[in-house]
Amino acid sequence: MRKIIILNWVLKIFIGILILAIPIDQCLRYKMSSEEITLIYKESIFGNFSPYIMLLRIVILILAILNIQKGLQAFIKEGLFNFKSSERFKRSGYLLLLISVFGIIIRLLNMNHSPEDQILSDIIMYLLLLTIGIGLLAFSDVIKKGNIIETENNLTI
Repeated sequence: MRKIIILNWVLKIFIGILILAIPIDQCLRYKMSSEEITLIYKESIFGNFSPYIMLLRIVILILAILNIQKGLQAFIKEGLFNFKSSERFKRSGYLLLLISVFGIIIRLLNMNHSPEDQILSDIIMYLLLLTIGIGLLAFSDVIKKGNIIETENNLTI
């Protein structure tokens, strides 16, 4: 249980850092002139909307990590097998799947503007994120089935 508590606190700190990074990034972006912003994002698929798409992706990532953290918090408060954790991990899994599929699609559409090794490493990272999302969905099912078995076992006794 101590490792779950440590992981819970690490995720809280990581969420805090991500939340602090958003306004810092926006402040730095507003200090740039419109010509500089246009020059930076002219080769991007989304053009000048690229920072907003990135912001949306970061918000989805924060929501996914927050759900993982809340699932771990439910472990600590309610025990290992509970429906809250199962639902939180399932939600996180779907959000991570969304981020990874969207990231792979963006990287494949933007292949002409990046070196091949960068594209390969980005796709590998998104595939890893996809695997984590699928793992969270599987873990959610295990927790749900464990809760059902635990409930039946308590009723039998």
